[in-house]
Amino acid sequence: MRTVLKRVALGAIVLLALIQLVPYGRAHTDPTPTREARFQDASTQKLFDGACADCHSDHTSWPLYSNVAPVSWLVQNDVDGGRRRMNLSEWDKRQPDLAEIQDVIIGGGMPPLQYKVLHGKARLSAAERQQLAAGFRVLFASQPPGP
Repeated sequence: MRTVLKRVALGAIVLLALIQLVPYGRAHTDPTPTREARFQDASTQKLFDGACADCHSDHTSWPLYSNVAPVSWLVQNDVDGGRRRMNLSEWDKRQPDLAEIQDVIIGGGMPPLQYKVLHGKARLSAAERQQLAAGFRVLFASQPPGP
């Protein structure tokens, strides 16, 4: 039995070492913003920065664990998907409708659970979610996104 466990453990270590050779998820280059959207209220901007900016802007903080596969793959996938869906660093491009953004924020669909687990600032209270949704209303009224 010990021999089997040793072989399984050795196999897992070798597999973990080999998957580090897959390059996806470690480039960590942030694109150059084309048109930045900023919230008028500093406290709302702080909420967005803590709960949303890593995936929904071109200003991602790449923690140490984002360099180790397979976690790096998951982090990169989340960032790529978040930027494709909505990006406050590309406010000159089409963004989701305001109603959709507000529904996701107020309903607690964003930020996703896997992000909230590791980022305390992402665990927004109901009042903070309401404040962030209101901040988006002001943002859309004062700085409408691109076509």
